[in-house]
Amino acid sequence: MSDGQQKSGAVYDRIGVGYDRTRRADPNLAAEIVNLLGVDFPSPVLDIGCGTGNYTIAVADRNVVTVGLDQSTLMLRRARAKEPRIEWVAGNAEYLPFRDGTFAGAFCTMTLHHLRDFDAVFAEIARVMRPGTRFVAFTALPEQAEQFWLNAYFPQMMRRAVARMPGRARIESSLQKAGLRLAQLVPFNVPERPVDFVLYCGKHRPELYFDAKVRGNIFAFTAIDLAQEIGEGLAQLDAELASGKFADTKAQFSDAQGDYVLLVAEKA
Repeated sequence: MSDGQQKSGAVYDRIGVGYDRTRRADPNLAAEIVNLLGVDFPSPVLDIGCGTGNYTIAVADRNVVTVGLDQSTLMLRRARAKEPRIEWVAGNAEYLPFRDGTFAGAFCTMTLHHLRDFDAVFAEIARVMRPGTRFVAFTALPEQAEQFWLNAYFPQMMRRAVARMPGRARIESSLQKAGLRLAQLVPFNVPERPVDFVLYCGKHRPELYFDAKVRGNIFAFTAIDLAQEIGEGLAQLDAELASGKFADTKAQFSDAQGDYVLLVAEKA
């Protein structure tokens, strides 16, 4: 396990208790994941970095057999309490505890930015997938995150967040080494009324970021050494919302490339 994954795991062990208060599966995103996987019942798929199992369960509810894997035992306890009929496995993506060809597909949601050794991770994903199946990853590419209006209020926080996000070239290179082909990029925009409060959940509703519970379940906002910038950024955001200047600030940023993306890779 890399240092980055250990740190991420520690953070999610800490926030796992209240995670489901603000992080729930977006039904449209879950439906799109199922559509892109194209798996028929009862063939199983693996959710890598499943957390408290929101998307594992949402995909399973769409007639797909799912297995959830995460390195946070606290998160897995929450997942198991919500849905004991699903198999929940402790482990990390670099050493998947499954036999070759176990799964008819794999997916992950907001997991790639916590990984560091993409060659090892994608090689493992490819190993446990059957030929002719798909891996679907929901993430934000750096060029997308650079267009979040959050950059205007939390510049250092966003620089860190962007630095953690792997670009297409890095992802595609590791996929190819693993024997996976990047087949499709499907843009995804934050809905007007989000239910899964990811980093850009407040795109249309900036007031969401004033809620400490929302911020506390977003990895980027948990950086203790950036507490001053976050406080100052919230004060600036509040002032600009009151004055009407926020609309001008927001207009400087574009969502032409989508806010997030679903990457679809195929195993020959």
